[in-house]
Amino acid sequence: MDTSQPSAPDSEALPAEARSFGGPGGRWENPLHTLDAAMRAAGGDHVRLTHVIPRAVLNLRASEGSLPDIGRAFGVTPPTTPNTWTASADGRRLALWLGPDEWLLVAPDGTAPAIARGIRDTRPNDGWLAVVDLGHNYTILMVTGRRARLVLSKGCRLDLHPRALPAGACVQTDLARARALLRFATDAGHDAIEIWVRNSFARAMATWLIDAMGDVGHEEADF
Repeated sequence: MDTSQPSAPDSEALPAEARSFGGPGGRWENPLHTLDAAMRAAGGDHVRLTHVIPRAVLNLRASEGSLPDIGRAFGVTPPTTPNTWTASADGRRLALWLGPDEWLLVAPDGTAPAIARGIRDTRPNDGWLAVVDLGHNYTILMVTGRRARLVLSKGCRLDLHPRALPAGACVQTDLARARALLRFATDAGHDAIEIWVRNSFARAMATWLIDAMGDVGHEEADF
């Protein structure tokens, strides 16, 4: 049986965007680098598919009473309203609600150790507190445009209408038979929806999204 592995493409032959997102020769291996051209070609005026640069991601478990202290240490107070997210004034730090005592904290790449240390130092004797650096556990795709929700509706059981999930919402669900976290925002007046998946599901999810976007321009109406 042939066990040889295909050689990695020359990183200089890849687009600069692919290299910056961790293609061959980068500091980490982005599972989407070989799909970069297909992602950029998918969609059109109605919808676009991109991937988000790596960010520091930490899982936070804490009691609601500790959130003011955590907010001062992190720069964003985690929300208590289910399925919502909050952001710092500059948008560089986010807190996403996952459950009654669980959040994802998001910040610029490389800041996770300092964030975790700062939160623990703020609550040194808190037996309910847990902060875990998830590192590059997730790949984040983004679908933008006025038909972004229509694309996701092809593989998601949730009611994706803005009245149910407006900008500022986040929700865990199944999308294209994979577990995903969706974060809803806006960009230039249109939807900008992040799709968080585990790295091992990233290529399958991107391939599914490319296919789902293929005929969206021929739909009779927006979502």
